[in-house]
Amino acid sequence: MRKVYCSSDWHGCKKLSEKVLNYLQPEDILYFLGDATDRGSKGADILDLLMARPNTYYIKGNHDDMMAATLPYIIKDMKKLGHIESEHYPDQTWFGNGAWQTIEGGLLNRSVERLQEYKDFLDNLPTELRYESPKGHMVILEHAGYTPFNIPHRSHDPLWDREHFYDIWNGYWGLENTYPYTPDEVYLVHGHTPVQYLKYHFGYRGEQPLTKEDMIGRRQFLYDVFNEGDPIIKPEVIRYCDGHKFDIDMCTIASNRIALLDLDTFEIIYFDNLEEE
Repeated sequence: MRKVYCSSDWHGCKKLSEKVLNYLQPEDILYFLGDATDRGSKGADILDLLMARPNTYYIKGNHDDMMAATLPYIIKDMKKLGHIESEHYPDQTWFGNGAWQTIEGGLLNRSVERLQEYKDFLDNLPTELRYESPKGHMVILEHAGYTPFNIPHRSHDPLWDREHFYDIWNGYWGLENTYPYTPDEVYLVHGHTPVQYLKYHFGYRGEQPLTKEDMIGRRQFLYDVFNEGDPIIKPEVIRYCDGHKFDIDMCTIASNRIALLDLDTFEIIYFDNLEEE
């Protein structure tokens, strides 16, 4: 029987990614919520695997977007010089977000033609998909996540958003004109924000809950959390917002764990790797 799953943010961890892909049956559907590359060294290999797998729906993440924006310069340099001169690129954003691990881990071993295929693939990824389950509910799938209401004065960035953590699951419902679902029948699954980070919004382990400004602005906090030890050993999917949102980003590069979420039952399967990539 075909299963429908989603996962996210594998970030170059090939051994674990292969564990997940080997677990799936060929007929199983996989929604991948973005960011196969960067952080770990085997991002290009994982991108190859996901692009080749049937029944896979890839949703654009912020790292995918940064990579796509930089690939034209890499392609131009590889054609002209046979190497890259990244210090001359007008946008350095990707290089501050783990790009070098992907670049040095095999990206530059690809042909120019393959680099162009990556560029075309990433450019054309959707930023949101919706899965209508035979169980009678709908799941909104996105990289960063949001609250699917018509909230006044709220902009939304599907690749970077971290404002929606503070919403509640009611209010200006915005789907009833398109889908025959009530708010109780709609769920949202996202990655992008490691669960280790989101835990602190809830006052994890007696800590003071983070404010919105903390969540958005304190970049150093991420590193503090990951260096603490215990919170990153066995991260678990966080189900929050009255049970209607799921954060499935395990910060795999730090935790050596990937989560696979069944979109019909919401059962979670964890894959762990005791060895470093």
